[in-house]
Amino acid sequence: MIKLVAFDLDGTVADTLADLATAVNFALTKRGYDPYPVEDYRQFVGNGVDNLMMQVLKEHYTPETAQEMKADFSAYYASHCLDMTKEYPGIAELLKELDDCGIKTAVISNKPDAFVPQILGKLYPEHRFTPGWGQQADLPRKPAPDALIKAIGMNGVDKSEVLYVGDSNVDVAFAHNAGVKVCGVSWGFRGAEELREAGADFIVDTAEELREIVLNQE
Repeated sequence: MIKLVAFDLDGTVADTLADLATAVNFALTKRGYDPYPVEDYRQFVGNGVDNLMMQVLKEHYTPETAQEMKADFSAYYASHCLDMTKEYPGIAELLKELDDCGIKTAVISNKPDAFVPQILGKLYPEHRFTPGWGQQADLPRKPAPDALIKAIGMNGVDKSEVLYVGDSNVDVAFAHNAGVKVCGVSWGFRGAEELREAGADFIVDTAEELREIVLNQE
């Protein structure tokens, strides 16, 4: 029986792509670099901001430029992270049903931690995630399993009672590294093929399909 469902954030419970792309493109154009189409960011995001800076700077990358870009991105994103960000269909209803069934929920993301409660509070103001974490200073980023293992301990459940839900190969590796089953969502940034190749235990196309998996696991 599933007692804890832990979610990724970007591409899983929050469609953040347009706001992320706009913020990074702001930092790029400020330095005279060409911006990228929004769709390109599907492959850029998911491994933390430092990796994101490396991805977009390419041959222009230096540690100093990346830090300057990161500062500009963070300042812009702090004021604009909810301009176009929205929930995915059916997620609010799913969270309410899980709550009604006594199933705990968490969010663990590689996004800078300061932005996570801001986004969750806007999209799901009536729901409480335990925990709702972004990148923690004392924990390595996904796919290192430490954050998920810590969240499992906080909720007092066994690994066999946990399902992690995400949209990328990083999420699959994160869950499996922690000894937890993972459900990939095809509506996210990466799509079903990447999830299948990464070895996701389940892949769903809708929140209703995810509900069935959660409620019907023995």
